[in-house]
Amino acid sequence: MGTPQGGVISPLLANIYMNRYLRHFRRQGKDVEFRATLINYADDFVILSRGKAREALEWTQQVMGKLKLTMNTTKTCLRDARRETFNFLDTRLDRPITARPVSGTPVRGRRTKA
Repeated sequence: MGTPQGGVISPLLANIYMNRYLRHFRRQGKDVEFRATLINYADDFVILSRGKAREALEWTQQVMGKLKLTMNTTKTCLRDARRETFNFLDTRLDRPITARPVSGTPVRGRRTKA
């Protein structure tokens, strides 16, 4: 069944399920295990991992499956953020990205049309 994307209740449900995933990620110690920082906005997210990206993706796919959620395969990919660009929330991130932001330094990127 589900709800249509863009429906009135869709953002609420996205936040409820994403909150469950985020709590589980932290409670299971996956941030430490995957040496990762997870950044999300509603149901969009990026996992910045140091050397454990494939494992983080596989674990995330398993958890999403248990929640009966599917990941958008056209938007799901592995990238080396130190060398490759990627888009997140219509922003092209094309400079080296680190999991530890420098205080007061904004993430640099260019707005693009999806």
